[in-house]
Amino acid sequence: MRFKNRLIPIAMCFMAAALVFAACLNCLYDPFNSFRPRQQGRINESVRVPILMYHHFGDEGASGVVISAEIFESHMKALVENGYSSVSFREICDYAAYGTPLPEKPVLITIDDGYTSVYETAYPILLKYDIKATVFIVGVFHGTLMYKDSSHALVPPHFGDDEAREMTGSGLISIQSHSYDMHHIKQFETDYRKGVLRKPGETRNAYEEAFRTDFALSSARIEDATGLAPSVYSYPYGRHTNRSESLLKSMGVEATVLIIPGINMIVAGVPESLYKLKRLTVNGDMTPEQLLTIIRKARG
Repeated sequence: MRFKNRLIPIAMCFMAAALVFAACLNCLYDPFNSFRPRQQGRINESVRVPILMYHHFGDEGASGVVISAEIFESHMKALVENGYSSVSFREICDYAAYGTPLPEKPVLITIDDGYTSVYETAYPILLKYDIKATVFIVGVFHGTLMYKDSSHALVPPHFGDDEAREMTGSGLISIQSHSYDMHHIKQFETDYRKGVLRKPGETRNAYEEAFRTDFALSSARIEDATGLAPSVYSYPYGRHTNRSESLLKSMGVEATVLIIPGINMIVAGVPESLYKLKRLTVNGDMTPEQLLTIIRKARG
Protein backbone atom coordinates (compact mmCIF):
# COMPACT_ATOMS: atom_id res chain seq x y z
CA MET A 1 0.00 0.00 0.00
CA ARG A 2 2.81 2.37 0.92
CA PHE A 3 4.54 1.59 -2.39
CA LYS A 4 1.36 2.43 -4.32
CA ASN A 5 0.97 5.69 -2.40
CA ARG A 6 4.49 6.69 -3.43
CA LEU A 7 3.75 5.92 -7.08
CA ILE A 8 0.83 8.35 -7.27
CA PRO A 9 2.83 11.61 -6.77
CA ILE A 10 5.58 10.28 -9.06
CA ALA A 11 3.04 9.61 -11.82
CA MET A 12 1.53 13.06 -11.33
CA CYS A 13 4.96 14.63 -11.71
CA PHE A 14 5.53 12.74 -14.98
CA MET A 15 2.13 13.86 -16.27
CA ALA A 16 2.82 17.49 -15.37
CA ALA A 17 6.22 17.33 -17.08
CA ALA A 18 4.60 15.85 -20.20
CA LEU A 19 2.02 18.62 -20.32
CA VAL A 20 4.68 21.31 -19.96
CA PHE A 21 6.73 19.67 -22.73
CA ALA A 22 3.67 19.55 -25.04
CA ALA A 23 2.89 23.19 -24.35
CA CYS A 24 6.46 24.17 -25.17
CA LEU A 25 6.28 22.30 -28.47
CA ASN A 26 2.99 23.99 -29.31
CA CYS A 27 4.49 27.40 -28.60
CA LEU A 28 7.42 26.61 -30.87
CA TYR A 29 5.45 25.22 -33.78
CA ASP A 30 1.88 26.41 -33.00
CA PRO A 31 0.23 24.84 -36.08
CA PHE A 32 -3.14 26.40 -35.21
CA ASN A 33 -1.80 29.87 -34.32
CA SER A 34 -3.51 29.52 -30.95
CA PHE A 35 -0.73 31.28 -29.03
CA ARG A 36 -0.02 34.07 -31.48
CA PRO A 37 -1.57 37.51 -30.96
CA ARG A 38 -3.55 39.20 -33.72
CA GLN A 39 -1.50 41.08 -36.27
CA GLN A 40 -0.63 44.52 -34.98
CA GLY A 41 1.12 47.58 -36.25
CA ARG A 42 3.32 49.80 -34.14
CA ILE A 43 1.32 51.33 -31.33
CA ASN A 44 1.40 55.15 -31.25
CA GLU A 45 2.11 55.42 -34.97
CA SER A 46 -0.42 57.65 -36.74
CA VAL A 47 -2.00 58.09 -40.13
CA ARG A 48 -3.79 61.02 -41.74
CA VAL A 49 -7.19 59.89 -42.99
CA PRO A 50 -9.26 62.19 -45.25
CA ILE A 51 -13.03 61.71 -44.81
CA LEU A 52 -15.12 62.81 -47.78
CA MET A 53 -18.70 63.94 -47.14
CA TYR A 54 -21.41 63.51 -49.80
CA HIS A 55 -25.18 63.93 -49.48
CA HIS A 56 -27.43 63.72 -52.53
CA PHE A 57 -26.93 62.53 -56.11
CA GLY A 58 -28.86 63.61 -59.17
CA ASP A 59 -28.79 65.61 -62.36
CA GLU A 60 -31.17 68.33 -61.17
CA GLY A 61 -28.22 70.47 -60.20
CA ALA A 62 -24.46 70.32 -60.20
CA SER A 63 -23.79 72.61 -57.28
CA GLY A 64 -24.12 72.66 -53.54
CA VAL A 65 -24.47 69.16 -52.10
CA VAL A 66 -26.13 67.72 -55.21
CA ILE A 67 -23.63 65.59 -57.15
CA SER A 68 -24.40 64.36 -60.65
CA ALA A 69 -23.73 60.72 -61.52
CA GLU A 70 -21.09 61.83 -64.00
CA ILE A 71 -19.20 63.93 -61.45
CA PHE A 72 -19.45 61.26 -58.75
CA GLU A 73 -18.05 58.61 -61.08
CA SER A 74 -15.21 60.92 -62.09
CA HIS A 75 -14.36 61.35 -58.38
CA MET A 76 -14.34 57.61 -57.70
CA LYS A 77 -12.30 56.89 -60.81
CA ALA A 78 -9.75 59.55 -59.85
CA LEU A 79 -9.33 58.07 -56.38
CA VAL A 80 -8.68 54.59 -57.76
CA GLU A 81 -6.32 55.78 -60.50
CA ASN A 82 -4.29 57.81 -58.00
CA GLY A 83 -3.72 54.94 -55.61
CA TYR A 84 -6.22 55.79 -52.87
CA SER A 85 -7.82 52.89 -51.02
CA SER A 86 -11.32 53.23 -49.60
CA VAL A 87 -11.55 51.94 -46.06
CA SER A 88 -14.42 51.26 -43.68
CA PHE A 89 -14.86 52.63 -40.20
CA ARG A 90 -14.34 49.08 -38.95
CA GLU A 91 -10.83 49.15 -40.40
CA ILE A 92 -10.17 52.57 -38.91
CA CYS A 93 -11.46 51.44 -35.50
CA ASP A 94 -9.26 48.33 -35.60
CA TYR A 95 -6.26 50.49 -36.45
CA ALA A 96 -6.96 52.83 -33.53
CA ALA A 97 -7.62 49.97 -31.11
CA TYR A 98 -4.99 47.41 -32.12
CA GLY A 99 -2.70 49.01 -34.67
CA THR A 100 -4.10 46.75 -37.41
CA PRO A 101 -2.34 47.94 -40.61
CA LEU A 102 -4.13 50.20 -43.08
CA PRO A 103 -3.40 50.65 -46.79
CA GLU A 104 -0.84 53.29 -47.74
CA LYS A 105 -3.34 55.96 -48.88
CA PRO A 106 -6.60 55.38 -46.99
CA VAL A 107 -9.69 57.49 -47.59
CA LEU A 108 -13.12 57.28 -45.97
CA ILE A 109 -16.21 58.02 -48.07
CA THR A 110 -19.31 59.05 -46.14
CA ILE A 111 -22.81 59.87 -47.35
CA ASP A 112 -25.27 61.61 -45.02
CA ASP A 113 -29.08 61.39 -44.71
CA GLY A 114 -29.89 58.18 -46.61
CA TYR A 115 -31.56 59.54 -49.74
CA THR A 116 -32.89 57.16 -52.38
CA SER A 117 -30.30 58.61 -54.76
CA VAL A 118 -27.60 56.82 -52.76
CA TYR A 119 -29.05 53.49 -53.88
CA GLU A 120 -30.07 54.55 -57.39
CA THR A 121 -27.03 56.62 -58.40
CA ALA A 122 -24.06 56.25 -56.05
CA TYR A 123 -24.29 52.56 -55.21
CA PRO A 124 -23.88 51.22 -58.81
CA ILE A 125 -20.79 53.42 -59.20
CA LEU A 126 -19.31 52.25 -55.92
CA LEU A 127 -19.89 48.66 -57.06
CA LYS A 128 -18.24 49.34 -60.41
CA TYR A 129 -15.04 50.62 -58.79
CA ASP A 130 -15.16 48.29 -55.75
CA ILE A 131 -15.21 51.25 -53.34
CA LYS A 132 -16.36 51.16 -49.73
CA ALA A 133 -18.65 53.82 -48.28
CA THR A 134 -20.52 54.58 -45.07
CA VAL A 135 -24.10 55.84 -45.24
CA PHE A 136 -25.56 57.66 -42.24
CA ILE A 137 -29.35 57.40 -42.08
CA VAL A 138 -32.00 59.29 -40.09
CA GLY A 139 -34.13 56.53 -38.59
CA VAL A 140 -37.46 58.33 -38.63
CA PHE A 141 -37.03 59.16 -42.35
CA HIS A 142 -35.84 55.69 -43.38
CA GLY A 143 -38.05 54.26 -46.13
CA THR A 144 -40.62 57.06 -45.92
CA LEU A 145 -41.97 59.66 -48.33
CA MET A 146 -43.43 62.09 -45.80
CA TYR A 147 -41.88 64.10 -42.97
CA LYS A 148 -42.89 61.94 -40.00
CA ASP A 149 -46.70 61.96 -39.64
CA SER A 150 -47.16 65.30 -41.41
CA SER A 151 -48.44 66.20 -44.85
CA HIS A 152 -44.99 67.47 -45.85
CA ALA A 153 -43.29 65.39 -48.52
CA LEU A 154 -39.67 64.44 -48.00
CA VAL A 155 -37.67 65.94 -50.83
CA PRO A 156 -35.63 64.02 -51.78
CA PRO A 157 -37.13 60.70 -50.60
CA HIS A 158 -35.14 58.17 -48.55
CA PHE A 159 -34.33 54.52 -49.27
CA GLY A 160 -35.72 51.69 -47.10
CA ASP A 161 -34.91 48.26 -45.69
CA ASP A 162 -34.72 46.39 -48.99
CA GLU A 163 -32.16 48.79 -50.40
CA ALA A 164 -30.22 48.82 -47.13
CA ARG A 165 -30.00 45.02 -47.09
CA GLU A 166 -28.84 44.85 -50.68
CA MET A 167 -26.17 47.49 -50.22
CA THR A 168 -24.78 46.09 -46.98
CA GLY A 169 -24.90 42.61 -48.49
CA SER A 170 -22.36 43.73 -51.08
CA GLY A 171 -19.73 44.07 -48.35
CA LEU A 172 -18.95 47.60 -49.54
CA ILE A 173 -21.62 49.65 -47.76
CA SER A 174 -22.02 50.19 -44.04
CA ILE A 175 -25.19 51.78 -42.62
CA GLN A 176 -24.60 53.94 -39.54
CA SER A 177 -26.55 56.39 -37.37
CA HIS A 178 -27.46 60.00 -38.13
CA SER A 179 -29.86 59.91 -35.13
CA TYR A 180 -33.38 58.53 -35.09
CA ASP A 181 -35.31 61.78 -34.75
CA MET A 182 -32.89 64.61 -34.00
CA HIS A 183 -32.47 65.85 -37.55
CA HIS A 184 -35.34 68.34 -37.34
CA ILE A 185 -36.49 70.67 -40.09
CA LYS A 186 -37.54 73.75 -38.15
CA GLN A 187 -40.49 74.85 -40.28
CA PHE A 188 -42.13 71.43 -39.94
CA GLU A 189 -41.64 71.05 -36.16
CA THR A 190 -43.80 72.03 -33.21
CA ASP A 191 -41.16 70.85 -30.71
CA TYR A 192 -37.94 71.84 -32.45
CA ARG A 193 -34.52 70.64 -31.27
CA LYS A 194 -31.25 71.95 -32.73
CA GLY A 195 -29.62 68.68 -33.64
CA VAL A 196 -28.68 66.83 -30.46
CA LEU A 197 -28.59 69.95 -28.27
CA ARG A 198 -30.77 70.39 -25.20
CA LYS A 199 -34.01 72.26 -25.76
CA PRO A 200 -34.68 75.44 -23.74
CA GLY A 201 -35.99 74.49 -20.31
CA GLU A 202 -35.13 70.80 -20.72
CA THR A 203 -33.54 69.30 -17.62
CA ARG A 204 -30.27 67.41 -17.83
CA ASN A 205 -31.95 64.15 -16.84
CA ALA A 206 -34.77 64.61 -19.36
CA TYR A 207 -32.25 65.41 -22.10
CA GLU A 208 -30.08 62.40 -21.35
CA GLU A 209 -33.10 60.10 -21.36
CA ALA A 210 -34.28 61.58 -24.68
CA PHE A 211 -30.83 61.19 -26.21
CA ARG A 212 -30.39 57.61 -25.04
CA THR A 213 -33.87 56.68 -26.26
CA ASP A 214 -33.23 58.28 -29.63
CA PHE A 215 -30.01 56.36 -30.16
CA ALA A 216 -31.60 53.10 -29.01
CA LEU A 217 -34.36 53.59 -31.61
CA SER A 218 -31.80 54.40 -34.29
CA SER A 219 -29.74 51.36 -33.39
CA ALA A 220 -32.77 49.06 -33.48
CA ARG A 221 -33.87 50.51 -36.85
CA ILE A 222 -30.49 49.88 -38.42
CA GLU A 223 -30.08 46.44 -36.90
CA ASP A 224 -33.53 45.41 -38.15
CA ALA A 225 -32.59 46.51 -41.66
CA THR A 226 -29.03 45.20 -41.86
CA GLY A 227 -28.48 42.75 -39.02
CA LEU A 228 -25.72 44.96 -37.61
CA ALA A 229 -26.02 47.58 -34.88
CA PRO A 230 -24.36 50.94 -35.60
CA SER A 231 -21.03 51.86 -34.02
CA VAL A 232 -20.46 55.24 -35.69
CA TYR A 233 -22.52 58.43 -35.28
CA SER A 234 -22.83 61.42 -37.58
CA TYR A 235 -24.13 64.46 -35.69
CA PRO A 236 -27.18 66.12 -37.31
CA TYR A 237 -26.01 69.52 -38.57
CA GLY A 238 -22.69 68.79 -36.86
CA ARG A 239 -23.95 70.09 -33.50
CA HIS A 240 -22.49 68.30 -30.50
CA THR A 241 -21.46 68.72 -26.88
CA ASN A 242 -19.06 67.02 -24.50
CA ARG A 243 -22.09 65.40 -22.87
CA SER A 244 -23.37 63.96 -26.16
CA GLU A 245 -19.90 62.51 -26.75
CA SER A 246 -19.89 60.87 -23.31
CA LEU A 247 -23.37 59.44 -23.81
CA LEU A 248 -22.51 57.95 -27.18
CA LYS A 249 -19.32 56.37 -25.84
CA SER A 250 -21.29 54.84 -22.96
CA MET A 251 -23.65 53.29 -25.54
CA GLY A 252 -20.85 51.63 -27.48
CA VAL A 253 -20.26 54.17 -30.26
CA GLU A 254 -16.64 53.87 -31.41
CA ALA A 255 -16.40 56.98 -33.62
CA THR A 256 -18.25 60.25 -34.21
CA VAL A 257 -18.08 62.59 -37.21
CA LEU A 258 -18.75 66.30 -37.62
CA ILE A 259 -19.16 68.61 -40.60
CA ILE A 260 -16.16 70.76 -39.69
CA PRO A 261 -13.62 70.75 -42.54
CA GLY A 262 -10.20 69.34 -41.85
CA ILE A 263 -8.02 66.26 -41.62
CA ASN A 264 -7.84 63.61 -38.95
CA MET A 265 -4.78 62.13 -37.30
CA ILE A 266 -5.72 58.61 -36.23
CA VAL A 267 -3.29 57.17 -33.69
CA ALA A 268 -2.67 53.43 -33.43
CA GLY A 269 -3.51 52.22 -29.96
CA VAL A 270 -5.47 55.39 -29.13
CA PRO A 271 -9.21 54.79 -29.77
CA GLU A 272 -9.89 58.28 -28.39
CA SER A 273 -8.55 59.68 -31.68
CA LEU A 274 -11.73 58.44 -33.41
CA TYR A 275 -14.09 61.01 -31.90
CA LYS A 276 -15.20 64.36 -33.37
CA LEU A 277 -13.67 63.50 -36.73
CA LYS A 278 -13.57 66.26 -39.34
CA ARG A 279 -14.72 65.82 -42.93
CA LEU A 280 -14.13 67.35 -46.34
CA THR A 281 -17.37 68.51 -47.96
CA VAL A 282 -17.63 67.58 -51.64
CA ASN A 283 -19.64 69.97 -53.81
CA GLY A 284 -21.41 69.24 -57.07
CA ASP A 285 -19.18 71.52 -59.11
CA MET A 286 -15.92 70.05 -57.80
CA THR A 287 -13.72 68.56 -60.50
CA PRO A 288 -11.68 65.38 -59.92
CA GLU A 289 -8.53 67.50 -59.96
CA GLN A 290 -9.90 69.79 -57.26
CA LEU A 291 -10.93 66.80 -55.15
CA LEU A 292 -7.45 65.29 -55.36
CA THR A 293 -5.94 68.67 -54.47
CA ILE A 294 -7.93 69.07 -51.25
CA ILE A 295 -7.12 65.48 -50.28
CA ARG A 296 -3.40 66.00 -50.88
CA LYS A 297 -3.42 69.23 -48.86
CA ALA A 298 -5.29 67.49 -46.06
CA ARG A 299 -2.80 64.62 -45.99
CA GLY A 300 0.05 67.12 -45.72
